[in-house]
Amino acid sequence: MAPAAEQSIEPYPLYNTTFTLHRVSPLYTGSNLPLDNTTLQRHARRFRDILAGDVLRGVRVGLGTEDDVHARVGALQSVTWQVLVEEDLWNMDEETTTKITMGHGAGKGMMVQVAYEKMLYRAILLGHQGSGQDESMLDVGQDGFQHFPLLLTRMPASLREMFTDFLATTFDARVAILHLTGPYLPTTFERYISDCCMGGDGEEAGLVESSKSLRKTVKDVQVLIGFDLPNVASLQTIEFHLSQEDIPRLVHHGKKIGDMESPFMNALSGFVKTHLALDLKHEKIRILRIACGAFVLGAEGRIKLTEPTVQSAQMRSTWNLVDGLIGIAKGGGMGNDAT
Repeated sequence: MAPAAEQSIEPYPLYNTTFTLHRVSPLYTGSNLPLDNTTLQRHARRFRDILAGDVLRGVRVGLGTEDDVHARVGALQSVTWQVLVEEDLWNMDEETTTKITMGHGAGKGMMVQVAYEKMLYRAILLGHQGSGQDESMLDVGQDGFQHFPLLLTRMPASLREMFTDFLATTFDARVAILHLTGPYLPTTFERYISDCCMGGDGEEAGLVESSKSLRKTVKDVQVLIGFDLPNVASLQTIEFHLSQEDIPRLVHHGKKIGDMESPFMNALSGFVKTHLALDLKHEKIRILRIACGAFVLGAEGRIKLTEPTVQSAQMRSTWNLVDGLIGIAKGGGMGNDAT
């Protein structure tokens, strides 16, 4: 049996869970003061009252019939709403973390947890990009608005609807699924590969070191493509499976033929076109999902991040990926390609 100290360590809530991605307009709180756990506890109590079947604006909004998904997970146990601290502070003592607000770099966003007898559901709102940024650059509050552009939810549809309705009625916010269309998926994967190949000094690692990092972090890769072909129902998707040994070779080959921006995808496209006569760059072909040892990212707006080892290339690359999602949810970066 593991020691008690090891048993008490909880994984960071972003990892090893499949989330649905949403973009959120600024939340109107009426205050420019940074949010803290005391303020968030009041919202948690209000949301719990709604889930327990109390009245919101004259309409009863509690659980539905016995066939409702909530009826199968037991009684509602608790609702918590708190500042989500940086990863390196996650397992620190409660006295330290409760003092953190969104006005300081240690606060990454907010986390809502809804615990039933047999299931725990979670929503995470991420507020700013990067760690250790200058506080003057953070969207803490302006004219009564607080900015948490990216929302990740792991909830059944009915509970998710109740939560997004709560955000709308409480904070006058609009929530929409974040679809990752256009070149976002392949471009994100290329950036992840590039980040994994960077050394600790910020310079690109050598061939041997970068190949080792890719095999250890990215591992096997699956690329799912779909076809925008009306009236053709027989051919819907094709999935390519690539072993971890092939990834460094494709990246190296792509760079060798002169493509430093998208070496992996261009090498893969050339291979597929040569051997299958299929043009992955055709306008009617869409990349629907990319899955690897570090993450799974789907065009429909779903993500799963694998927990990285501490202070590793994977950790740096994963947070760069999350920061990119925050950017497009906010409307920057490749936001024109996401809906």
